[in-house]
Parts: sequence; structure tokens; C-alpha cells
Amino acid sequence: MRRPDKPPGKPRFFYGWVVVAVAALGTFSSSTETFPVLSIFLKPITEEFGWTRAEFTGAISLGGLVGSGAALATGPVVDRFGPRWALTFAYTLIGVTFVLMYFMSELWHLYGLQIFARSMNTGVLSVASAVIVPNWFIAKRGKATALAGLGFPAGASLIPLFIAFMVAAYSWREASLGAGIMILVVSAVPTALLLRRRPEDMGLLPDGAPPESASDTPARDLRVADRSLRLREAARHPALYLLIIAVSLWWFGRTGVMLHAVPYMTDTGLSDAVAVGALAVHSAIGALGAFAAGFLRDRFSVRYLIAIDFLMNGLAFVLLLAVDTPLLAMAWGVFYGLAQGASVTLQRLAFADYYGRRHLGSIEGVARAFTNVTQAAGPLVAALAFDVTGSYRLIFVVFVVSNVVAAVLAGAAKPPEIPEEGEAG
Repeated sequence: MRRPDKPPGKPRFFYGWVVVAVAALGTFSSSTETFPVLSIFLKPITEEFGWTRAEFTGAISLGGLVGSGAALATGPVVDRFGPRWALTFAYTLIGVTFVLMYFMSELWHLYGLQIFARSMNTGVLSVASAVIVPNWFIAKRGKATALAGLGFPAGASLIPLFIAFMVAAYSWREASLGAGIMILVVSAVPTALLLRRRPEDMGLLPDGAPPESASDTPARDLRVADRSLRLREAARHPALYLLIIAVSLWWFGRTGVMLHAVPYMTDTGLSDAVAVGALAVHSAIGALGAFAAGFLRDRFSVRYLIAIDFLMNGLAFVLLLAVDTPLLAMAWGVFYGLAQGASVTLQRLAFADYYGRRHLGSIEGVARAFTNVTQAAGPLVAALAFDVTGSYRLIFVVFVVSNVVAAVLAGAAKPPEIPEEGEAG
């Protein structure tokens, strides 16, 4: 029996860290349905079938637009039931679409499969995965988000190498088949078996605080920090609109460059190995950027961190315009990897820190509905610019400007003040 004067101890192990590991595994293999990997499929598929780059990109962009509607529907569902089954369904469908790409022979096959895959990626995964860690952590949210965020850059650095090897050794069909099986095994299965909605569902408190310490000062502080805004309440503050526009502009440049980075570098005379290597370096360094961003958030305002980071992204595009040697390609990979790795983590932290965890799915759903439009537009506009001008240089200058504007808007997005009478944790 515990003595009355002895403070309650924390559980030896907090299940939230299992949730962090599941989130990292999910994003590891799901990075296959992202532009660094899809860019490797672009050339072999278009050359085999005689499709233009705009035709290939159109399927991915259209899927992103469909994802806007999926994001709006996913947010309230995730708030009510949690992200477990939404993520399991999305991972399964994405894995199956990559398996089916093995049998692809017509353009409409590409469109049908990528519309499903991209809509799941941008409309379900982006919303549901954004609420996993904030639901389990508050005080340690930055650290936990940084650790969960390691999965995506790890996958985005290793999977392109795997895909490039499979394409070179066999063909893009075998590469697609292998990617689909990996998603099903590494992402779908652990999510279905281990993911849980919130610590309260297991009799726990966020961050692993002892449940019996409800009368202690730390617990009281935790409940105050856990106040949340509903979507309609968040919509009354200009910060929501400034953040959405800023993040949308960042995604416009991000997706625009990532689908076309390999073709751009090879068009300048660099080899496929150098181009893919630069992307692998970019993704690997992205893990360091994500990790650093999470820890910096625990010490500095996420508002200013994200503004500085968007400026770094703009500078990365300036550097990309100068790339014409393997050394510069790798230097770009390092710098842009740091910047974009931090961007994804900071965006998730910004919405969670500004509006709390209780209704984060609905707010993220609305934000993703808008950002999905610019995600879809970026690669398509870049493809059209290339088809018209024969170069990516003009559109990359546009991406520099969009990141600078995003930085200004993010810096102006003052966090809303959540009143004491707001919803308690």
C-alpha cells in the first residue's frame, strides 16, 4: 500500500511511445506514394507508353484534388472514432493500387489507380496521421512528433533507392509490386493491431502523467494546456486563414519540385544515379530537420520557427537553379532536406499548438482540403511549364516567391488566445 505522503509514480512504460512507433512505421512505407518516389516512375512509364509528362502528372494531380473532398470527410470521423481504421483502410488501398500497377497497360489504368492512391494519401493519411501524436502528448509533443516524424524521411531516403534498384535490375512493374507489398506489411498491419485513439481510452493521461494525480498542480496545468477550439471557433481568428494560405503556398512549391527533381537534374546532364542520390540525401537529412524542429518547438514559438523555415525553403530553390554538378546536387539535397524535413513537423505542431487536440481532425481536414489543391497544382503547373518552355527554370523562380510569401504569412499568424472557459482536457 502506498504511503499517503508519497507522490504517485508514473507508469513504468507509457503506451504513447508505442503509438509513436506505429506512426513512424506508417509514414515509412507510405512515403512510396509521394513525389520523390513517383518521380522515379515518371520516365520509365512515360517512355514505355509514349505518354507526356503532363499526362502522367495529371493523374496524380487529379487524385490530389479528389483528396480535398476526402479530407473534409475524414476530419470529423477521426475526431469521433480515432485514426486507427481510417489509416488502416488508406494504407491497404494504397498498397493494393501499387500491386495493381504491375498489370497497367492503358492511360486510364494509371488515372484510375493514382486517383485512388493520391486521394487516400492526401485526403486520409494527411489528416488522420496528423492527430495521432497530438492526441497522446502535450508537454512532450515536440519530442514525440520529432520521433514519429523520423519514419517519413527514413522511408523517403531508402525507398527511392530500393525503387531505383528494382527499376534498373528488373522493371518499374516489379518495383511497383514490391512497393505495394511493403506498404501492406509495414504500415497497414501494425496500424490495425496497435494504434489507439487517445490515452484516456486506456485510463491514461497525455504524456504518461499518473491518472491518480488529478489534484496535483502538474495535472491542473496539463488540463489548462489541453483546452481546444472547435472548427467554428478557430474560424473566427485570422491565424487559421494565414496558416492555411502559408502552408498551401509551401506545398505548391514542394510537390512541384519533388515530382520533377529527377527529370530536372538529368536534363541538366547529371546521371540518374546522382539525381536519385541527391533525393536520397535530401530525405535522409530530412530526418535531422524533423528531429531538430520537434525539439526547437519545445523551446521557441512555432510561429517564428515555421516562418524562418519557409524562408530556408525559398533559398533551397535558389540553390537548385544553380545545380549543374554532382557536388551542387548533393549540397542542395542537404540544405533542402533540412528545410523541408522541419517544415512537415512544424506544420503539424502549429495546428496542434494553436487549436488543441480535441477537434484537431476537423481543423486539419479543412486545412488539407485547401492544401491539396496546391499540392495537385504544383506538379501539374511545373509539367505544363516544361512542356511549353522546355525548361523548369521559370516555374522554380515562382516557387521561390511562393515560399517567401508563405514565410511572411506564417510570421503574421498570431496564435489565438483560448479562454479559460474553453473546453478542458
